[in-house]
Amino acid sequence: MIKLENISIKLDNFRTKFTVEINEGEWIGIIGQSGAGKSTFLNLIAGFAQPEVGSLLINNIEMRNLPASKRSISSLFQDNNLFPHLSVYQNIAIAIKPNLKLHDNEKKKIFEIIEYLNLSSKIHSSIGTLSGGERQRVALGRVMSSDKKILLLDEPFSQLDPNLRIEMLELLKKIREKKNITIIMAIHTPAEAIDFVSRFLLIKKGEILRELEPQDYSIDLY
Repeated sequence: MIKLENISIKLDNFRTKFTVEINEGEWIGIIGQSGAGKSTFLNLIAGFAQPEVGSLLINNIEMRNLPASKRSISSLFQDNNLFPHLSVYQNIAIAIKPNLKLHDNEKKKIFEIIEYLNLSSKIHSSIGTLSGGERQRVALGRVMSSDKKILLLDEPFSQLDPNLRIEMLELLKKIREKKNITIIMAIHTPAEAIDFVSRFLLIKKGEILRELEPQDYSIDLY
């Protein structure tokens, strides 16, 4: 379980205060207008931003003073965090061993992930030669190679066309079920996610204004 209680941080003239509980295995959609605080919410959980006051518990362990590198959390943002000079194989493998010196069982795991993602024909291709959808699959492959049970996504599919966004959501659904992970995802097009998320959190002016069942989503809430 992830529990935020009065987590507050001031950024320039903008202050946030978040209180919410997220159960293990949930898929949470974070919605709200641009500048509402969606990315800040994710950064606080990930450890990329440090709150001034409040409590952040993950499985009843206080996270506030724990650096991002020590948290069992994977993050995926719009730029994919991929290395353009490395191949598909290397980009996924680097999540397991930064020096890319993998044992045979680790190599087997990478090959299985690449096959699962239908990227076998691109295994030695550099990232710069891939389509947008293929790059997103590589980024999700790095998530699959990790044993971390919490995945944060900040509008990672917003630059894809609608059909590809749905394809990525379907793939994310399969990964969630396969690895039993908790997903917290800022969504640019929430109407496309109503068949996937457990619930929406509507953020406005740095606070969680409402919690919504997927079917209750309406653009009028903005």
